[in-house]
Amino acid sequence: MNKPRTFVCLSGAWMGGWTWQFVAERLRAAGHTVHTPSFRGVAELSPEIGNESCAEDALACLRDNDLSDVVLVGHSFGSLIAQIVVDRDPSRVAHLVIIDGGIARDGQSIFGRIPERIAAKRQTMVFQVNGTDVLPFAPVTSLIIDDPALAQWTHERLTPHPVRCYTEPVRIANAPGNGLPITYIACTKPRYPVSAGSHERAQATPGVRFRPIEAGHNCIISAPDLVANELLRIP
Repeated sequence: MNKPRTFVCLSGAWMGGWTWQFVAERLRAAGHTVHTPSFRGVAELSPEIGNESCAEDALACLRDNDLSDVVLVGHSFGSLIAQIVVDRDPSRVAHLVIIDGGIARDGQSIFGRIPERIAAKRQTMVFQVNGTDVLPFAPVTSLIIDDPALAQWTHERLTPHPVRCYTEPVRIANAPGNGLPITYIACTKPRYPVSAGSHERAQATPGVRFRPIEAGHNCIISAPDLVANELLRIP
């Protein structure tokens, strides 16, 4: 077996650390350590929650557990947070993994990155919970999870997500990865409309190791074997 590694896995919007359980059990079975923190305040909802607070939570996970040489993995929205983390402090991370997310650009919000028609539609869906503007989670039929029971299981655990995470500009001071090697896992079957152009931008970004898999956007739930296999092959 290869040398044991430490993985820190960050979840997508509307989700928490629970989404990683199927991938995590495979990585742990292979002898590795896995942390799957949830972002504080997302499920509970607070107007103060944004991209920076989520990045602070991930950085705290690294510091509080005294982790080093970490493979930092972000799925979808979590990949944005992972990129902010390594921009702020890459010292505890050995490799950055982006799963079907965007390549963060300084000054660009998520709504500024995704297709305009999708951003506009989502902004019409914003509502308030406990004084926090939020985006509703997708209906069960839109999760791109073929197994109906698994899709329903996922849907029952989703929570509204603070819209601030989508509207506030991202602050990135360094080049993508901040000097760290990057692996981009692209979900190609089917391609997620929100991710239009992201695969091409990833392939055009210097130093990115591009790995397509035949799975939908929520691959960490629908195709954990494919995801775990890719993570186990990280150089």
